[in-house]
Amino acid sequence: MGDFGTAEKRILNFMLKGTVFEYNNKQYEVQFSDKPTCSKGEPKTDIYILAKSDEDTIEIKISYKKENADFIENKMSVERAEQLFGDEWSDIIKRSTKAVQDKFFQRMLIYKNKFKKTQKGSITLGWKFELLNKKSGDLSGKMLLTYGQILDVYAGSNLSLDKRNALVCGQVIENSGVANYLLMDEDIHSAQDVVDRMIPISDYIMMYPDIYFACKALNYRTFSKKWDGNRPLSVQVKWNEIDNKLAPELIFDKPLIVKGNEVAERLIYYMNKLNIKDTNDINESNLGTDKIV
Repeated sequence: MGDFGTAEKRILNFMLKGTVFEYNNKQYEVQFSDKPTCSKGEPKTDIYILAKSDEDTIEIKISYKKENADFIENKMSVERAEQLFGDEWSDIIKRSTKAVQDKFFQRMLIYKNKFKKTQKGSITLGWKFELLNKKSGDLSGKMLLTYGQILDVYAGSNLSLDKRNALVCGQVIENSGVANYLLMDEDIHSAQDVVDRMIPISDYIMMYPDIYFACKALNYRTFSKKWDGNRPLSVQVKWNEIDNKLAPELIFDKPLIVKGNEVAERLIYYMNKLNIKDTNDINESNLGTDKIV
């Protein structure tokens, strides 16, 4: 189907007004369909369909995932974590990161040389927090969530009001942004294919009840003086100057509150103080850690 946006449009084109399909042994006709939108961010529903039979009217609200997509939530923020996990969101994330704490302490933090996928000249600022449908790397593990929390990860029932009551065909429709079906099949050629292959989210969770977290590094690239945005960090590297040396401290107790810009600016301050322009200037005399490669 090509890229994600193209796939959504293709599915919507199969569901134009007047299209007929069969569902639960009834014949339905599409009244209207659209991609729900909101003022900021996105609802969980990617494709909204209102269809009518002789007996009833149904809302089909599809969250579309590409078959090879591992990500469930890849832009975790305080707001989103609170929506997903409730008042205990901070403790839930801290429990997750501390379960693999020893792996964090083993991680290299300064990259004078290219290492795996990490660019030469990188210095780690911290790690973002993402949700996936499978384990990913050594800074990853299974989330301990209730059924309701897992349901909300997929459906979005606790999203902010404008994401739940999204705009569809120019009108605000209550709960249009809260998905009730998942579609993960890319081999779609008709409206009937869409309906036959979509899975109720509650059924999907019964089949695949596990959600995993993964912590992905946010790095400062010293040669280009750039980093990938002001992303909330589940674990931060607090850079300091100790005995005229650049020294790191890993912080686990402020998940998602401290962001990339703050950590980067602190790092740059101490780099400047120690006359370090990039990783080429780092050596034994000005470095207070062995986490260098």
